[in-house]
Amino acid sequence: MKKTSRFFMILFLLGVLLMQSCIPMRKVVYMRNNPITEKEITTNPPVHHLEIGDVLFIRVISMNDKSYEFFNVETNTNSSVNNTSMASLYLNGSTINSNGMVEIPVIGKIYLLGKNLEEAKKSVQKAVDEYLKDAIVIVKLANFDVTILGEVNKPGSFPVFKESVTIFEAMAMAGDLSDFANRQKIKIIRTHNNKKKIYDVDLTNQQLLLSDFYYLRNNDMIYVEPLKYRTFRKSQSQIVLSAITTLALVVNVFLKITE
Repeated sequence: MKKTSRFFMILFLLGVLLMQSCIPMRKVVYMRNNPITEKEITTNPPVHHLEIGDVLFIRVISMNDKSYEFFNVETNTNSSVNNTSMASLYLNGSTINSNGMVEIPVIGKIYLLGKNLEEAKKSVQKAVDEYLKDAIVIVKLANFDVTILGEVNKPGSFPVFKESVTIFEAMAMAGDLSDFANRQKIKIIRTHNNKKKIYDVDLTNQQLLLSDFYYLRNNDMIYVEPLKYRTFRKSQSQIVLSAITTLALVVNVFLKITE
């Protein structure tokens, strides 16, 4: 009788271990807490103010082909870099230097630090108008990217080819969070005025939609923490499960022999 009790105790422990390997549904559901009462939510993307190191894509459009080539020297057919590549955007872009200025061929240096893209466009347009009439200036941020690390299916650094990106769009670019991700403990490392600060974000909280972290900013780094028992499950659970299964088999054989 005592041997039988031990056998069932081992089976019970095995069942507990199997149950621990299952992740509760509440830990993998997005935006389940603190529901927002408004039926419609209006959010506005943040306005990026240019900082030192930002790379700008600047184009001067003119009906005169010679003037166009003169102001946009990187469009020369001898260029060996693909114009649509990230390398091209960096090499042919205009970087804001430590003095807050960009240098444009022919035009010279223009101070753009702290301005948003619309203000930067007006500043460049004003400088171009002194050399060329009826020209159109295009100014875009060329180095908008976010980095995602931790418990995601495809970690890495991702370029963003539009004006704004939400945190959920960024997670989709990284292949979504893994089953072992702690959705309540997401860290965002954000740079402002060349200083970095860490913020905690909860993806299960609907109030995130109204926060400053729903939309990501240039050079944001996201780190997704693992659940507390992730390390145990991944590195030791198979060993423990195998050991208990073997032990249960040995006990079962022993009980049959001693009957």
